Amino acid sequence: MNITIEAVRDASAIIEAGLVPSRRPPAQRLQALVAAYQTNAGGTRTAAKEMAGQFGLIIVDVVMEGIVLAIAPERDSIFMPKRNDLLKEPGSEARLIRGLCNAAILACAYERQQSLISEAVQTVTINDAYDLLVSSSAALAKTEDPQYKGFTEAAIIVERIKAESFSSKSEKARHRTLRGRLIEAFETFVTQGQMVKDGDEDGGTYKTLFRLRKLLADESATAIVDVIKDAVEKSRALQDKAVGEVSHA
Repeated sequence: MNITIEAVRDASAIIEAGLVPSRRPPAQRLQALVAAYQTNAGGTRTAAKEMAGQFGLIIVDVVMEGIVLAIAPERDSIFMPKRNDLLKEPGSEARLIRGLCNAAILACAYERQQSLISEAVQTVTINDAYDLLVSSSAALAKTEDPQYKGFTEAAIIVERIKAESFSSKSEKARHRTLRGRLIEAFETFVTQGQMVKDGDEDGGTYKTLFRLRKLLADESATAIVDVIKDAVEKSRALQDKAVGEVSHA
């Protein structure tokens, strides 16, 4: 196929828009890019996929709602955040805490199954995620049921770092506290163009972007969210059981 210069320019614009969602093209320009990509006008789609592949990226979708890129699974991308970029300290516990924070954020944002297929923007706050982690860990940390072993070990960590502590200078939550870790997790979602901060209410209010929902629509990601929801339901069941035992005591 002979790829035109105009197609190469459009392909470059598509990748740029996918990499930097904040620089979304004007509606008329975006409409032209979407049309060129979907019809492969002049080889636009072919060029865009080839260029993305050279950077270790895949093009998930090019639609009017947005342009979504993802990391190609078979290789590292120069655009992929490395572990040290996301976490300020090494070690398995730091990664586990980040995973817990991400799980809580996603569980709060997509608590209802239909949220994953709805085009509506989801709102989640730091207080929401904090309360979910604290309330769940309180129940999970006390159970001796072997089926909850993994959750129990994670819950113990949450119990250890949940105490509130703020910097006297900046009045921000200290890094090593649970709230501090949640703030870092939210900031990573923002940096990756998957969320946007919408205010400071409730510890910090964030809204999900099309990019996040599109990535979660992937089968494997949906399965992960289902696991998160299952964990939340189990923790709530444990809480209800604990409350029932106290009321009958």
